[in-house]
Parts: sequence; C-alpha cells; structure tokens
Amino acid sequence: MRSVIRAVTFDCADPYALAEFWAGALGAVIAPGSRPGDARVCVDTPDGQPKLTFQRVPESKMVKNRLHLDLSPVEDDRDKEINRLIQLGATFVVDTRTPDGEGTVVLADPEGNELCVTSP
Repeated sequence: MRSVIRAVTFDCADPYALAEFWAGALGAVIAPGSRPGDARVCVDTPDGQPKLTFQRVPESKMVKNRLHLDLSPVEDDRDKEINRLIQLGATFVVDTRTPDGEGTVVLADPEGNELCVTSP
C-alpha cells in the first residue's frame, strides 16, 4: 500500500487572491466555478503536478515555513523568471547563489509563504 500526493494545501487569508498568484506563477488555471470570497480555491496545475489548494484560516502566518515549493524555470533564464514572479506579486527574501550559479533565490508569495527559484 502507498499514498500519492493529491494536493499541496496553503492556509491563507485570501484564497482566491493567492490562487491567482500561483496560477500565474505555474501557468495553471483556477478551478472552474471558483470566485473571490470562496473559503477554498483550487489551482489545477499542468504536467501532472499535484494541484494546489488554498483555504482560508483566521490566523496569520507567524514564522518561517517548514515546507516550501522549489520552482525551476522552464526556459534557461532564472533571473527572468525571478523578475516575472516579482511582477506577479512575489517579494525578494534572499539570494543564496554561489559564484558558480548554484544555490537558490528565495522569494515569498503575496501572503509571505517562502518559495525557492532554482536553476533549470
């Protein structure tokens, strides 16, 4: 017996707004029938990736995430992808790249959830 990852779920204040950010980041779509104000919104991800679910919770994010997503650009330009994600609403946290280009750039989504952008 085994399990499969059905979804990655984010607790958040505004499920629809956060779903819009992640749908844009991943080239995905918000599940049909979802609308602003919904307590739970899903993003149907491409390429067989687990869907993302965003659910409203009353408390705000208080500390660093214990789990985060690593994103890798489909094209070869990590800097362009970082800029694109920032234009979508992400914020810069820290650049941990070494001179040889290894390492990651840490961003945060609009509700402060960390994500890493790695090389392709």
